[in-house]
Amino acid sequence: MSADSIWLDLLGSDFRQGYYDVNGVRTRVLEGGDGPPLIFLHGGGGHAEAYVRQFAAHAEHFHCYAPDMLGHGFTSAPANCDYTTNDFGDWLTAFMDVLGAESAHLSGESYGGRVAAWIAMRHPERVDRLVLNTSGGLPVEQSRQEDDVEELLSRMTSALRDPSPATVRARMQWLFADQEAVPEEFVAIRQRMYAQPDVNSALTKLFRRVFDPADAQNYVLTPDRLADIKAPTLVVWTDHNPIHNFEDAQHHLQHIPDVRFYLVRNAAHWPQYEQADEFNAVHISFLLGEGT
Repeated sequence: MSADSIWLDLLGSDFRQGYYDVNGVRTRVLEGGDGPPLIFLHGGGGHAEAYVRQFAAHAEHFHCYAPDMLGHGFTSAPANCDYTTNDFGDWLTAFMDVLGAESAHLSGESYGGRVAAWIAMRHPERVDRLVLNTSGGLPVEQSRQEDDVEELLSRMTSALRDPSPATVRARMQWLFADQEAVPEEFVAIRQRMYAQPDVNSALTKLFRRVFDPADAQNYVLTPDRLADIKAPTLVVWTDHNPIHNFEDAQHHLQHIPDVRFYLVRNAAHWPQYEQADEFNAVHISFLLGEGT
C-alpha cells in the first residue's frame, strides 16, 4: 500500500473545504480555482478526495467543485431519500442553483458519470461540456446479469457490512490496476465514512438500487436517452476497467450525438488518480475546446 499523503497533491494549489446548504442537505465540497464552473462527481461509495490530483492543474482554468455527493462522505444522508439516480440529479441541479451556476462542465466517474449523463439528458441547457469517466449506467448483457450483478453487489457492500481496514482496502484495490498504489489515507477516510450509520444506510440503499435490474431499467443509458445529450462529450475509459471494457463503452456510448473516446492505459476505475498527468492533459484540452 502507498504511504503517500493525498495532501501532497494539493500543496500549492488553490484549494479549500467548505459546506453548502442544498435544500437542507449539508453538502461537503472541495473547491478552488477561478473561471467557468467545473463539477467533479465521484463514484458510488466514494468521496471528493477522488479528485485531489485534478485541482492543481484544473484550477488554473476553472472554478473546480468536488462535492461529496448526496448520502456520501460527510454530506448529509437523509433517511427519507430513496437514492435513485433522479434523486441525485435533483440534488445536483439544486447544488448548481446554490452556486448561482446556470450551467457548468460536468465530469463524472462511475456512478457520478451516470448522474452527470442524467442531467445532460434531462436538463441539456445546464451542461456545457460532459465527461464520462469509466461511467456507470451502461447496459449489462442479459447473459451476464445474474452472476455479475450478485458478485458486484456483494463486492460493493462488503466494506459497508464490515468497515475493517482489510475489507475497505480490498474494496479500494478494485479501483486500481496497480493494487499496491492505494493510499492508506483513502482506506482511513472510507472507514470513517462507512462507520457513520446514516451514510452506511444510504449507500446500502443506493447499491441495492443500482444493481436491481428492474430499477436499473429506469436509468440505463439506452440509445434513445443518449441521443438527448446535446453537450460535447468526452468518454474516458481504461484498459483495466473492472466492469465494462473499452469496446463496450464505444458500442453503447456512440449514440451520444457529439462524442469522442479516449483510452487510458495502465489504469482501472480511477484513471484520474492512477494516470493523473495524462488524464489532466486530455481532460483540460477537451474542456477548453482545443482541437474539437
